[in-house]
This record gives sequence, C-alpha cells and structure tokens, in this order.
Amino acid sequence: MSHLVFYDGECGLCDHVVRWLLPRDDKKQFLFAPLQGKTAQEVLSHLPEEIKKADSVILVENYRQDDESVSIYGKAAFRIAWLLGGKWKLMGWLNFLPAVLYDWGYRLVARNRKKIFGETCLVPDSSYQDRFLE
Repeated sequence: MSHLVFYDGECGLCDHVVRWLLPRDDKKQFLFAPLQGKTAQEVLSHLPEEIKKADSVILVENYRQDDESVSIYGKAAFRIAWLLGGKWKLMGWLNFLPAVLYDWGYRLVARNRKKIFGETCLVPDSSYQDRFLE
C-alpha cells in the first residue's frame, strides 16, 4: 500500500517537511510529487476545485486503489503522522477532530511560509529518487 504526498515544489518549508518525512518513513509507504508537476496535473484534475487550488500539502491515501481518499491542509498533515505510526501516531490522533479546530493555524503558517522559509526546494535527494514522481 502506498500513499502519495503532494507538496509545493517552490517552498522551503515543504522541502524541510519532505526531507523530515523521508527517513522516518520506515515502511516506505509514501511517494512524493510536487504540485507543479505532471503527476499533480493528472491525479488532481478530476478532484473538486477546493483540492485542485490547494497550494499546500495534499495526501492521497491508498494511491491508485479502489479506496483512495484525499486530505488537505492540517487534516493531511495529521493523517501523515497517523500513517507514520509509532510515536507520531499520538499527534496523528488530531486528524479525528474537526478540521475547523486546526486548519486556521495551518493556513496561517502556510500563508507566510515562503516569506519565512524562502522558495528554494531541493528535494528529491538522490538516495530517495525512487520515492518521487514527476
């Protein structure tokens, strides 16, 4: 089973998050693709406008399977933590709360992320090439 994480390929914070996730994904269950790439155009094209316009993390759980599901913003971040398992599952419990309780904070950080972290995105690291889609 694999999950696909879309990230903003023009964001330093997103770069840091992906680089943080890669070594913690012991099960190698996550694939990654930039929102500006071909995979995003193909996969997101049939989804609702709210998701297509999200310029932040988008999680496609069970990618290319019948039970595929999509999460955005804080819900996606907490679902990723939940799926990572281990101690990260504790933080992942927050995904079961209504998104309105935490998405405002997520969007506040997202709105300012390029000012704080810049627009340089260096992923993928050559040792993880097989985990990245275009």
